[in-house]
Amino acid sequence: MNISLCIENFKIDNYNIKEKEINIYPITVFSNDDNYLLNLIWYINNCHFFEFYRINDYELLSISKIISGIMENYQYQANIDNNMILECIDFTNDIIYSNKNKIISKIFIENKNIDIEKIYLKPNSNYEININSNFETDEIINIIISFEGKSFLSKIFFSRKIDIFMMVLENILKILLNKNISSTLYIADYNFENINLDTASKKNMPLRDFIFKINEISQKENLSNIKTRFDLIKIFMKYYNHNIIIENCNEFNDIINDNKNNLLLSLDCDNFNNIISDDKLIII
Repeated sequence: MNISLCIENFKIDNYNIKEKEINIYPITVFSNDDNYLLNLIWYINNCHFFEFYRINDYELLSISKIISGIMENYQYQANIDNNMILECIDFTNDIIYSNKNKIISKIFIENKNIDIEKIYLKPNSNYEININSNFETDEIINIIISFEGKSFLSKIFFSRKIDIFMMVLENILKILLNKNISSTLYIADYNFENINLDTASKKNMPLRDFIFKINEISQKENLSNIKTRFDLIKIFMKYYNHNIIIENCNEFNDIINDNKNNLLLSLDCDNFNNIISDDKLIII
């Protein structure tokens, strides 16, 4: 993978990670023992940490000139080279490091005994990303980011330079983390038939998001037709074209227990139904 998430001395309740380097795949399954780790990965993969950005030092980055080009030209094309991307990763790591205690307090609302020494993104190779933009209207900019033969389209309202910068930076990070610009969905080991929206805001962030999405799906689907976790996963994939992180999927327990040294399971989203019917999983 292109970027690893690195964690050092992460402690919450009786859970403790001294040092870990993690890569995420299109569908990732975690054992229940690593639920806290899963929460943290979900937050980083969705770039929620940008809520703590406050200082306009993005102007110091080389990529700032590309953002100006996007805003000032009806059509624009540029190359984001490795040095620019490494600058952006350093910029991101500064935000994460400066706010690491706020971040874990924000994620783990239900927990009090929390500490972490380091969270950071680690680049693993050289990068080159192409970016093209055009004004669809006077107010909407189409931004196409191309990487490793794939292209990803975003639409953004013409606004402040910092807003466009943050959107472009978030898309770059998601591509390097997840190989797409989609958000990462959390599928919890939770009784979704008895979801209480009134208490959802008191849950840890990924579970809260899961509860709200189940509520959205319940407006379109009869949840009583969901008999297994596989059914639930397929329903999520039907309505959300995102990456998926799965908490303690019971149907995968034997595979997880037989592969203790392989925390992550990777599946190809496009072939997920075939993998389920063939009873096959790819162990990474």
